[in-house]
Amino acid sequence: MVKNKSLKDWLQKLETSHNKKIDLGLERIAQVYQSLNLEKVAPTIITVAGTNGKGSTVAILSSICQQANYKVGIFTSPHILRFNERIKINDQEVSDELLIQAFEQIEGNLNGVTLSYFEYTTLAALIIFKQQKLDICVLEVGLGGRLDSVNVVDTDCAIITTIDIDHTSWLGETKEVIGFEKAGIMRPNKPVIYGDEDCPKSIISHAKDTIANLIFASHQNIEIPQLNIQGGYQIANAKTAIVALKNLPDLLITEQNINKGLKNIDLQGRLQVIETQPDIIVDVSHNKQAGKSLAQWLQNNPISGKTIAVFAVLADKNPIDWLNEFTEVIDLWCISEVHSERAMSTRDLLPILVDSAQLITSHESVETALDNAKIIANENDRIIVFGSFYTVSEALTK
Repeated sequence: MVKNKSLKDWLQKLETSHNKKIDLGLERIAQVYQSLNLEKVAPTIITVAGTNGKGSTVAILSSICQQANYKVGIFTSPHILRFNERIKINDQEVSDELLIQAFEQIEGNLNGVTLSYFEYTTLAALIIFKQQKLDICVLEVGLGGRLDSVNVVDTDCAIITTIDIDHTSWLGETKEVIGFEKAGIMRPNKPVIYGDEDCPKSIISHAKDTIANLIFASHQNIEIPQLNIQGGYQIANAKTAIVALKNLPDLLITEQNINKGLKNIDLQGRLQVIETQPDIIVDVSHNKQAGKSLAQWLQNNPISGKTIAVFAVLADKNPIDWLNEFTEVIDLWCISEVHSERAMSTRDLLPILVDSAQLITSHESVETALDNAKIIANENDRIIVFGSFYTVSEALTK
């Protein structure tokens, strides 16, 4: 084992340390997890799965719990600007040094097992959380639930935010099949909170089979006070988070903690205004459900000027199924490609947009697309940057 690698060196190594970038299944990570003795990394563990709203729900949980003076560790993915964003303690990114030490510890306990990038990252988060003596640990599922590496941990409360069609190559092509995969994070005799209106039968059935306590957030009589983040869908995420906390009897959280927490949520890339006159808004919407919610928000918040989109998307996100949601709310599209092998080319994107877009310009990068949008825009216009986490990241780092 060679030590003294930088974090950048480690991340480059993790990209190629396993033969598959995505390799669902718990057998390999479970072996290393047990070798590292990572059971019960915090007194209270919450696991969050779902098609959309996971990151927002995690941030809301963290904010409320911090107001109650709990020490909270959160694990989320992907990051927007820095890898360290994935692991935070009380909203502070962990240091390179802690990450490097965790990676070294994992490497020393592989015993011939190879791990994917995400599996390595999950174990690093758990090592750091155990070291930091947390009160509460909140883990965001990366993909699905049942076979995702986060599911190696036994949770005290499972949350499923929403179910929609996404990641069909890995999770299936219907809501029922996808629901079954997400339901895999349930545990016997523990609460599972479902945050959406329409619940697949597979989730209800799995809760009965697992003897989990399924609770529908939408059925609870909870008033949501003011949030410091935009988007009507965030009300549902906040309600889901609050219902989860109310079903963890070991936590002492007051209404005052909830109210203050909802006004101090730390969250990037969700209808985030990064400049004004004109407003430049970044949003990580990247699938049909999230796209529909974004289009609804734009419609519900009209402006006197034009709405200009800076858009780049991954090829596996089936934009043909949802870009028509924006026909009435976006006046000009500045399209480009993100720096990823999964990127959809502008050549492939153009014919998808032709029927629903009023005007389209094509650019080599998100940076040049945003520069062009700024040249075109007047003070009373707005620019919405969306399509993927990569798109937002490249807009924020230009």
